[in-house]
Amino acid sequence: MSSDPRRDFAGEIAYVKTLAEEGRTAPLIGGVLYVIWGGVIAAAALLTYLRMIDVVKIAFVGDLGFWIAALAIGWAASFLVGRKNGLKPGAMTIGNRTATAAWFAVGAYVSLFWIAALLFRGHFKAVGIETGVIFGMIFPIAFGLYGIAFYATATAARLDWMRGFALAAWIFSFASLYYISDARHFLVGAAGSLVCAVLPGLILMRREPSEIV
Repeated sequence: MSSDPRRDFAGEIAYVKTLAEEGRTAPLIGGVLYVIWGGVIAAAALLTYLRMIDVVKIAFVGDLGFWIAALAIGWAASFLVGRKNGLKPGAMTIGNRTATAAWFAVGAYVSLFWIAALLFRGHFKAVGIETGVIFGMIFPIAFGLYGIAFYATATAARLDWMRGFALAAWIFSFASLYYISDARHFLVGAAGSLVCAVLPGLILMRREPSEIV
């Protein structure tokens, strides 16, 4: 990366101008982040499901510490890998800026909701609300937000195919809500994470530029 911000900005403008002359829009970057989060959550949810049906016998799997570790791994990997995305051509286009802001907001809110549910456990117990039901709302909420982020990104980046993933995310939101008190809730969560995060992430990784400005 150049040490001259003006040169970096000029390179970005030249890149976007070239794409416009060729009738193309700047590809979305950051597909690896979709894969990281989708993979981490899918693996954690699947292991939790297998623990609940007694296929996996490790007591630690599926408990509070297990999910804290999963979230920590997701955020750590995101910050380590995500820094490189801002150096790729097209990172400052409206599509990429919208996608980055939308998905960061989704991740931040879901993580904060999870932390709030954890902190308020005593209150839920006092008023007769099962903690499991509250935590069970995370997948329905997360997939609902995924759909909004996909739709906003599709509009900003002019990627009509991404609206299909918005619809898929909403379907998984309703399915996980339906199975909220069932072990299959986590199976739906695992499948949804693969379909609505890993799959679009792989598609984006195949299309995004690999060179660093």
